Amino acid sequence: MESRILVVDDEKEIRGFLSRALTRMGGFQVELAESAEGALQKIEKEPFDLVLTDLKMPKMDGLQLISEIAKSKPETLTMMMTGHGTIDSALEAMKRGASDYLMKPLNLDELIVRIRKVLDEKQRFVRLRDFADRLEKANQELRRIDGMKSEFVSVASHELRTPLAAIKNAVQLVLKGTAGKINENQEKFLSMAERNINRLTNILNDLLNLSRIESGKIELKFENIELKGIIELMASSLRPHADGKSIKIDVEINEQLPGVYGDSEKIEQILTNLIGNAIKFTPEGGRILMTAQPLTHDGKGGHGDRVAVSVKDTGIGIPPEHLDAIFEKFHQVEGSLQRSVSGTGLGLAITKGLVEAQQGKIWVESEVGKGSTFTFTLPISEGERRDPHFRFILDKEFQRAQENDAPLALFLIQVSDERGEVGEAVLGQLEEKIKNCLCRKSDILLRREKEKILAALCEASLEGAQIIRQRIEEGIQKRPFEGEEADVVIKVGTATYPEEVASKAELFRLAQERLGG
Repeated sequence: MESRILVVDDEKEIRGFLSRALTRMGGFQVELAESAEGALQKIEKEPFDLVLTDLKMPKMDGLQLISEIAKSKPETLTMMMTGHGTIDSALEAMKRGASDYLMKPLNLDELIVRIRKVLDEKQRFVRLRDFADRLEKANQELRRIDGMKSEFVSVASHELRTPLAAIKNAVQLVLKGTAGKINENQEKFLSMAERNINRLTNILNDLLNLSRIESGKIELKFENIELKGIIELMASSLRPHADGKSIKIDVEINEQLPGVYGDSEKIEQILTNLIGNAIKFTPEGGRILMTAQPLTHDGKGGHGDRVAVSVKDTGIGIPPEHLDAIFEKFHQVEGSLQRSVSGTGLGLAITKGLVEAQQGKIWVESEVGKGSTFTFTLPISEGERRDPHFRFILDKEFQRAQENDAPLALFLIQVSDERGEVGEAVLGQLEEKIKNCLCRKSDILLRREKEKILAALCEASLEGAQIIRQRIEEGIQKRPFEGEEADVVIKVGTATYPEEVASKAELFRLAQERLGG
């Protein structure tokens, strides 16, 4: 298809000359305009690929025309030509959106080559833009499918646990002889069934844990923790398993180790996964060393704000090409030694999720044939006043909003009586009232325990957030708090991305400011 060019010049002879040259030599479709005003009228009525305009014209000049085209028809290319131009006017034309600049008298061969170059660049840009659009749509569809898959896995895993528990109980009753005496062969096969039931139960538990982590619905109970006791307890509980392979487990902990702020149960799960993996992939007679020490960020011996816990083994190691993907779900290292050990490939993905949910980081260093060292960090409890779980959820939901080009609204809701106090019963009632006001199943409501504030994250625009806020305030007015004699004061602070703010920090800061106001 021939490209359509609009020539704009106040001199009739030049318009006619360019029309004939571009039509005959270039094979373009050419339209003419004697003024910038006339050119804008033509552009409004029909599309053009390129506008070739003179600089000096009565009333509106070429620079103004280029600016107007850039505003109203950004898909239309522009080129400037003049016999009185300077470098400054050329630069100004390019700043306003022109694709090229030509000096009169025009060399026709050069003119046509440069026009075609500009048009070719536009075609490449259009193809790249179309490709980017298709890629973005494909990514959105993949994210939608991944969300559906995660939801299915969560529901299916939950629903399978009940019948599986019933099957396990039935098998155990038969094994105990409750249903009658069984022979040795029957006991052998029933024991095999019990082992596989336990294995399937572990797989379902892993799937549920991973689903909760990915959806941000994992429950965490933060407290000040002394790591030494937990590490020694986990080492002791897994030593019998290591003894079966004559593997020695040693513990070395810095005496000045500060306490951490985290969930003790989840830390135990992290250590169990890492030590269990070390035992699996360490040959007989090997060694596992567990250490914990403060991180030194300032280079002066201070412990910064993190404690690093490491599990080092003398196992088979991990090939370099697998290190980056080792924490991905379902990832398993190929190779006879690695694959001889059964597993779902979910353990390290769950471990990474549990570490990050406590505002920590995890990484691995490994050398094939010599062993691996898995290290994770946790925030120290000294001076820790922010809620790590809330920060983890906010990070995850903000990233999801950015990736999906979706809005995100943050609500901070505070309740207190006229004395400035709040009871657990009132906070619990408020939580139920807020849940009834949220719109989607994916909306998240959690407590910021230290400030006794509820935080809600919803996929809602500015208008939608205003509607939800109104619903919250009206719902509380219609149904007062039970068992509360003093007057209750409710404050709500809201902020929305991307309409009001552009970053996660700004989202939280604006909601806090409005809560305080």
